[in-house]
Amino acid sequence: MLSEQEKLDSMTRLGIELSRINDLDILMERVLLRARQFSNADAGSIYIREGDWLHFTYTQNDSLQKKLPKGEKLIYSTFKVPIDEKSIAGYAAATGKALNIDDVYRMEATLPYSFSKKFDETVGYKTQSILTIPLQNSGGQILGILQIINTKDLSGRITRFSDQDVMLMHHFASIAAVALERAQMTRALILRMIR
Repeated sequence: MLSEQEKLDSMTRLGIELSRINDLDILMERVLLRARQFSNADAGSIYIREGDWLHFTYTQNDSLQKKLPKGEKLIYSTFKVPIDEKSIAGYAAATGKALNIDDVYRMEATLPYSFSKKFDETVGYKTQSILTIPLQNSGGQILGILQIINTKDLSGRITRFSDQDVMLMHHFASIAAVALERAQMTRALILRMIR
């Protein structure tokens, strides 16, 4: 777990580090890893926006990774969710609001969004706390969603994401959004030149 000073020092270096990465895949893996390290989260995902959909594109999960033989990587099927208020990620993208949920299995039934247990049941994982942050560019356009899962305290117990985690992740998401937008523009430019 990083100390507060280490987090601040790392945040300063992060902006410089991300500005040097042009490959979108490497960039998103690095963003996700750093976000998880900053918040001491066990897992996380990045959804990339394509039209009215969020594509579940990048994911990391320490608990599931530990179950695999050394050297093997987790393989996830890609899927997409609509940008609407029915899912947690969809809600964050539709409204531009971050969601900090203590326990997804104990959410009030009156909320417009819900948690799908399908992923947990399929892979044998138990999601509890989730922090979902929109990745917005300077014009307010949603580029994607950063979702980090199951933050742990010093004893390794899953807990709620703190207000400080939320504040730090907003700052982090703004850095990540700038880097994502730059990488997407670079990729589009290269594809145009190839054509």
